[in-house]
Amino acid sequence: MDHGTWTVLKRLFPEADVPVVQLSLDQTQSSQFHYDLGGELKQLRERDVLVIGSGNIIHNLQLMIRKNTAFDWAREYDLMVKEWISNDEHQPIIHYENHGEPAFLSVNTGEHYEPLMYILGMKETGDPVHFFTEKIWGGSLSMRSLRIG
Repeated sequence: MDHGTWTVLKRLFPEADVPVVQLSLDQTQSSQFHYDLGGELKQLRERDVLVIGSGNIIHNLQLMIRKNTAFDWAREYDLMVKEWISNDEHQPIIHYENHGEPAFLSVNTGEHYEPLMYILGMKETGDPVHFFTEKIWGGSLSMRSLRIG
């Protein structure tokens, strides 16, 4: 399992007593593709399958510093994404490239951002969203997490 899978699951299910299927990301595809694929996977919710999109909204290791801090641009983009999710506005999240330097610095590679596309694609309009672990560390790593439903 990739570290994005086992690091999350070892805390949720320390006995490793649940079946797990890990999906791979096709980095040649757009965020819209990943969002649409999430829509195709929506039927898993009807079968009570737990889907975890493990990644980071803000993930820029090149600019990371080993301090408990957040860069202004990281804080700005993290809060923008939170607001869009809260308002069921997914298109600005999908098309992050339209949101200037904060988005460009935050999503410098897609593999940590794209898991959010699957989760948002599975979301029904009006589903409650609960945010937790709302922290940015190292200046450029967002630990924001959310639960839908």
